[in-house]
Amino acid sequence: MKLYPNVTVYFVIFIVAVLNIFYFGHQILPHNEGGQEDFINALRNWDGGHFLGIAENGYKYSFQHAFFPLYPLLIKFLFPIFPNHHALGGVVISILATLIGLNLLYQMVLTQYDKNLAQKVILSILFFPMSFYFLVVYSEGLFFMFSVACFYFVRKNNLFLATLAAALASATRLAGLAVVAGLLIPLLLNKGINRNNWFVLLAPSGLLIYSFYLYLNVGDPFYFVTVEQHWQRSITIPARAFFITLNNMLYPGYLLSRYGQFWDLLFTALGLGLIIMNFKKLPKDFAIFSLISIGLPLASPTIEAIPRYLLPIFPIFILIALIKNPYLSFAYQIFGVTLLAFYATLFINGYWVS
Repeated sequence: MKLYPNVTVYFVIFIVAVLNIFYFGHQILPHNEGGQEDFINALRNWDGGHFLGIAENGYKYSFQHAFFPLYPLLIKFLFPIFPNHHALGGVVISILATLIGLNLLYQMVLTQYDKNLAQKVILSILFFPMSFYFLVVYSEGLFFMFSVACFYFVRKNNLFLATLAAALASATRLAGLAVVAGLLIPLLLNKGINRNNWFVLLAPSGLLIYSFYLYLNVGDPFYFVTVEQHWQRSITIPARAFFITLNNMLYPGYLLSRYGQFWDLLFTALGLGLIIMNFKKLPKDFAIFSLISIGLPLASPTIEAIPRYLLPIFPIFILIALIKNPYLSFAYQIFGVTLLAFYATLFINGYWVS
């Protein structure tokens, strides 16, 4: 894999900028109850604490089975390197995985567009308000890398490595099913499964192995869905939560009291709009991956985490980069950077963001 100097420089500037926001925000502003006083530990707030807990103690609590095992296993692998600050291992994995993912994406975009657009795609991702999750103890960076790698290797006609990337994505989070579908459905429609490509059926093996582990330990191969009830999540009519939130916004005073939900709604609408455009402007495998990626969280009773779930859906950032109107592009950059600084400051101080 080639590392492009411009992509690396953009990412290094991004890291320095966000870490400065993190540090000064953590030092100056008040912490939420339960927020971490130690700056390094603050990088593992919220879900990061569960990933780190699984790495240190295994699935000690039943509700932690909602978190897929690959990212915690990699963190555990780095314990000897970071014996006193295990959170640093998670941060290093996130950063390295994101760097690889960005370079693979840049190279993939270059095969269809010019260098200028490829750079815009990278900047569109880094300007996205939730991009700070690439620098903390969350699995966004790792999943982003595997997702991009799968479709990159498809375009390199290397189905074996594409299948391996999809399998690893399915061991990282449930949305790995979107990567698997994006790989398998176009292949089934165009070529079918034969003796030369039969191994693509192993694409969901990461999920299947985890399900087998759950069956042996708790007797339920889909326990990762069952335990979502701990966070008041369950399977419901797709997009129901979106329309309920939209309807609530019409009540007087609701918007002012639940301003955060307004942005959740706006991000969800933006994501849905761009994903629909995927089917017109981008390859079908990108569109399938994008649709299922957002369809899974939309089938839950809340949209509050959808802004973060949009981050690894790389095709939407290709569409953002394709925007020709300079005012829309400038608005995206201004709002993106402003909200990025705002959300990053909230997160590092222990406030729920997405």
